[in-house]
Amino acid sequence: MPVTAGPCLPPELIGHLSELSRRLGKLDRPVQAWLAGGFAVYFYTQHRRSLDVDIKWSHRFHIPPDMRVFEIGAVDGAPPDVVLMDGQFTDVFRSFPPDWEKRSQEVHRFDNIVLHVIDPVDLSVSKVARFSERDRSDIRALAEHGLINPDVFAARAEEALSCCVGDLSLVRHNLADAMEMVAAAKNRPTGPGEARAVIV
Repeated sequence: MPVTAGPCLPPELIGHLSELSRRLGKLDRPVQAWLAGGFAVYFYTQHRRSLDVDIKWSHRFHIPPDMRVFEIGAVDGAPPDVVLMDGQFTDVFRSFPPDWEKRSQEVHRFDNIVLHVIDPVDLSVSKVARFSERDRSDIRALAEHGLINPDVFAARAEEALSCCVGDLSLVRHNLADAMEMVAAAKNRPTGPGEARAVIV
């Protein structure tokens, strides 16, 4: 599903992954990397920068200590951000829908790493379980960019919850709030000169 408007990642992140790819040496096949979290939101909306890189890797490997943090340049006079990439991200404790990796799109290919970005609907669903203020803001930004179909969002959220165990009452409460947020953003009129990204 190609993105037709505005997707990008910070050049510092691309450079860091390029160097990590080089440091992996010669591999028989590339490592698949699926990007979620704040940098995935940034990819679609440039809504905010994150202080950690949420990547699910297809293989286990050692990230060198000096590659576990890097800086992203200053914006509007602010000091650079120090960003963590420690390889500890997991999708087990969140509300990721089944097969979200298969729906992710490839966005960059290095020698040893193939980078994919999570689909925006799956990304929004993944934020329902925790549903912090930052998660709410991210869902709202994705919805206001026209990236979330409410019906698809609801269906994938139900798929995600079907894979969870335990008391889901709070998560279902979060989901109801998130669906209202998505519906409200979909019905919000687009202002003059305001472009929306569209997934086709």
